[in-house]
Amino acid sequence: MPEDSQTISETVHAVAEGQLSSRQWVQACLDRIRDNEDIGSWSYVDEARSLERADHMDWLRKDGSALGPLHGCPIGLKDIIEVRGMPHGCGSPLMGQVSESNAVLVDALEAAGAVIMGKTETAEFAFLNPARTKNPHSPKYSPGGSSAGSAAAVASGDVPVAIGSQTNGSVIRPASYCGIYAMKPSAGIIPRIGVFEQSPTLDQIGLFATNLEDLGLVADALSVHDSRDPHSIATPRPFCLAGVQAEPPIEPNFAIMSLPYGQLQSRASKGGFSEVADALQGRVEILEAPPTFNQLIEVQRTIHLSEIFQAFDAMGLRGNSQLSAVLSKTLAEGESISSSQYEEALMARESLAAFFDNFFEDFDAILSPSSAGEAPLLSEGHTGSPIFCTIWTLAGLPALNLPVMQGEHGLPIGLQMIGRRRDDARLLRTARWFMTTLFDEGERQCFQNR
Repeated sequence: MPEDSQTISETVHAVAEGQLSSRQWVQACLDRIRDNEDIGSWSYVDEARSLERADHMDWLRKDGSALGPLHGCPIGLKDIIEVRGMPHGCGSPLMGQVSESNAVLVDALEAAGAVIMGKTETAEFAFLNPARTKNPHSPKYSPGGSSAGSAAAVASGDVPVAIGSQTNGSVIRPASYCGIYAMKPSAGIIPRIGVFEQSPTLDQIGLFATNLEDLGLVADALSVHDSRDPHSIATPRPFCLAGVQAEPPIEPNFAIMSLPYGQLQSRASKGGFSEVADALQGRVEILEAPPTFNQLIEVQRTIHLSEIFQAFDAMGLRGNSQLSAVLSKTLAEGESISSSQYEEALMARESLAAFFDNFFEDFDAILSPSSAGEAPLLSEGHTGSPIFCTIWTLAGLPALNLPVMQGEHGLPIGLQMIGRRRDDARLLRTARWFMTTLFDEGERQCFQNR
């Protein structure tokens, strides 16, 4: 069986060499999924299909066929992503029909040799109403939202990688709470056709893994152009795995921005964040955010609520009694947003993107908390605030969660690293320098409030 510390590339190499079969790899993951059933990471697992696909991958190897970079690799998908023959649940009793086709990203993963194990739990329509999933570090706590199941599935060792989505903070925040690596690539890098559309302007695909190399490998597999997605980038893509494996030409510089919501950061998060800045020994510059940043949380909210109302109105679901109270209230708020407010918000978003295009001429990355602090208790009835992700998502910037801090209750807190739009490889290169320079091998969660 693959060791927990092995990268996907190392395990694929073992499969290619005949030291391990894809069936053994998939069966080991199915056993872990069964053992971790109480965590509630999965909404649907197709054991027969997974093993049949694994056997096919093993036959291809014995036949001498070409092997892809994800050959035989088990992967979980957030249950807003369509997979042919699997129910499309979206975390709602209003959904659940069996999909007749794959999302584009599913085709990309399978073309690279992946084995789709099933669907991971999500919040209702990938919004605010929590999924049933628990935090693998302590079942009393939230795993975050809305990609809760994907984050928890990786954190508990069910699969080496899982796919989620982020409209505000739904990849980076769950990764922070669950203590794993995550990446939300630049907007437009991964196509969204076949993924439930909540906000066409803001929806972005992300991924969870246990190391940076796996993030780079899977991001490359997902990075394909699709002209049907209006935001899909029709230009050469960044080579993310090469970025992880490269050495920076010079030591990188970092920026920390004093943001208007910084007071929401917990004491442990502040303490750990300060230790990180001190450890970088002068390679960090603290900057005051432009005054216009005070308006950006509302800008994101205006776009999000207006577009989610339009989406549900088009589906004929507005006013449906099976929608949660929180989603029904949100749709009512979205309906009240005028077309002029919406257009002004879109213009503000474009200005923000242009600001950051110039910003990274002086810095390799921005450092920010991934979340306000540790995960909230499930009894609080929410999945935590996404506010520390909002601006970066609004601008479409690539972002990583690095699991390097720890809170008062011993739960993980992530550090967020943000890069220039469409320069995802450089961000991963910078993150690898950061992790190898500041941490001893195997030691990650060491920055905490003393």
